[in-house]
Amino acid sequence: MGQQLNCHIVQDLLPNYIEGLTSEDTNEAIQQHLASCSDCRQVLDSMMTETEGFQAAPQKQINFLKKIKRRQWIIAGISVCIAVIVLLTAYYFFSPRKFPIASSDISISDVYQMKDGSIHFRITANVNGYLSNVRSLSDTNREVHQIYERRRFFSEQDKKLEVLPEYWSAPNSPDPAQEKTIIYYQGKNNSDRLIIWEKGMDIPKATAEQEADYKRLNPKPAS
Repeated sequence: MGQQLNCHIVQDLLPNYIEGLTSEDTNEAIQQHLASCSDCRQVLDSMMTETEGFQAAPQKQINFLKKIKRRQWIIAGISVCIAVIVLLTAYYFFSPRKFPIASSDISISDVYQMKDGSIHFRITANVNGYLSNVRSLSDTNREVHQIYERRRFFSEQDKKLEVLPEYWSAPNSPDPAQEKTIIYYQGKNNSDRLIIWEKGMDIPKATAEQEADYKRLNPKPAS
C-alpha cells in the first residue's frame, strides 16, 4: 500500500489480518503501522487473546460432542444386535419347522410277505404337531423311510398317533445286484434306526384275504 494507514483503518482490518484474509501488501502496511503505534498493538493483543479463548472453547465442545456421538453409535449398534438376537431366538423357538420323528416314536405293524416276495407293513407315528413330509429312499440294496413333523420348537400340543397308508415293498429284482436286503425307518440320524425287514428275517406269509386286498389295491397292468 502506498500510503500510511490510520488507526481506524488498521483496527478495522485487524480481524481479517488475524484470520489471514488480507493481502501481502495490506499485511506489510499493517505491520508498519503496528511497529509505531502502541494503541493498535494493544488492540491486536486483545483480539488475539479473545480469539485463542474462543478457539479453545469450541474445541472442547467438539471433543465432548464427538464422545457423545461415539457413545450413541455404540448404543445404537448394541441395540441392533440385541434386536436381531431376539428376533432370531423367537424364530428359532416359535416358528413352525420340520423335525424328523425319532424311531422311538414310530411303531411298525402288519409285517408279512406276499406270494410275489413283496413285504407288507404299516407305520404308525407318534406326532407332536402334524405330519409335514413322508418319504422313501432307495439305493442299491436298501430302502429307507423317513417321516417329518411340522411343529414349533416349544409345542404345548399333546402327541397324537398318525397311521400311515399301507406299504408294499418289493425286495426282489431281475438283477441280483439290485436286490434289497434291508428295509428300515431312519429317525434323527443314521444311527437312529428301526428295522422293518431284512433278508433272512422270519415273517408271516400273507393270508388269502390279504393277497386278495393286495391284488385289488395293486392291480397289475394287462399284458
